[in-house]
Amino acid sequence: MAWKANSAPRDEAADAARFLCRLGYAVLALAAPVGVVLHPLAVFLAFPIGVVLLAFAAALDPPGSVGSRLKTVFSFPPVYLGIAWFGWSALSLAWTPFPAPGVQRLIEQGGWTIALGLALSLTRGHARATDLYLFPIGQLLVMAAILFAWIALRHGATVGADRLEEGGLALAVLLFPIMADLSARARNGYARLLMILTFVFVFAIGSTAGMIALFVGLAALSFAISDVRRTARDLGWISAAIIALAPLAVIVGAPLAKLIMNADLASLDSPFPSLAYVFHVVEFDWARLITGHGVATVDNGVHLGALPPETPSSALFQIWYEFGVVGAWLTAAGVWFAFRAIAQFPPRLAPYLAAAFATNLALGMIRVGFADMVWTTLLALALIASDIAARSQYRTTRPSAEGLASL
Repeated sequence: MAWKANSAPRDEAADAARFLCRLGYAVLALAAPVGVVLHPLAVFLAFPIGVVLLAFAAALDPPGSVGSRLKTVFSFPPVYLGIAWFGWSALSLAWTPFPAPGVQRLIEQGGWTIALGLALSLTRGHARATDLYLFPIGQLLVMAAILFAWIALRHGATVGADRLEEGGLALAVLLFPIMADLSARARNGYARLLMILTFVFVFAIGSTAGMIALFVGLAALSFAISDVRRTARDLGWISAAIIALAPLAVIVGAPLAKLIMNADLASLDSPFPSLAYVFHVVEFDWARLITGHGVATVDNGVHLGALPPETPSSALFQIWYEFGVVGAWLTAAGVWFAFRAIAQFPPRLAPYLAAAFATNLALGMIRVGFADMVWTTLLALALIASDIAARSQYRTTRPSAEGLASL
């Protein structure tokens, strides 16, 4: 009598893996974005929990070829540039005035990169529609949380006003990747409706930076729908030039703004005092712009009073002030290669990825910086949402971590 191998344990493991994978995406798509509004630490708890659930799912039912995916990741030029950038950041510990916070910053960035790499590399095959729709639902839940927080604030509840601003940041960062999710399933009407609601909520919150970034993303989306390759190429050159030549723009812009306003910029309302301070740095501390002052200098300098309160907190200023021309040019090259990579994505998704990248570049240039771990965590969620959109394209090769690593 012939005995057949019992395949039930393998089926049970696969079922458990699918359940954990679904639960992990639910935590990342629903709990993490809403947590930005509810509590300052909620997103930092939800994000690693979601990644761990995805890792457990992969351990129960290995997707296979993870090693080849990770090997392919390192074939992209932006990855080498990112490694070089991280190495330069670590080297700047030798001259930063804040070595201990600098080490903490590098550990945070390294942990964030590892967690994102796991989330992108341990997934399997094509994404299910139920996973894809979790992120649009999460965007709607963020809007509901903002509305309830605003009502509670109006009734005297102790809700931090920054919670509403962080909620607007979450809406802006996640909008275009979520629109890519809906577009992947040909839900273009829902995508447009979600975009309108997002603009309304960000405007109602009063987030000037969020509105500027959203309009930049909308402009990028409009041009990319017509010609994604040319748009990606032009955005790559423009963004790289802004990052690489930012001090020259300040040298021209600050005196011109002073001439137009006919007043000392430091005596005017925001953002002119910040512009005046940047001009002071470029004019009198230009030699240190070659190497930078070292990692974690800006935030700790402002916190301890070593730098004035009007010091900009944007990523663009931090790159030049902390890492100098080396870090700035590495960043510019990485941005240029990333925009070129976007043009290789499926035509249905590429315009939304270009818009998402342009939106977050605008945020990094005018508002948020590397110390804002809420922003970097939201960026990870945006990449995971983009990965699900890419893997939902049937009858195509799996792009997942290999392509999205460029961003």
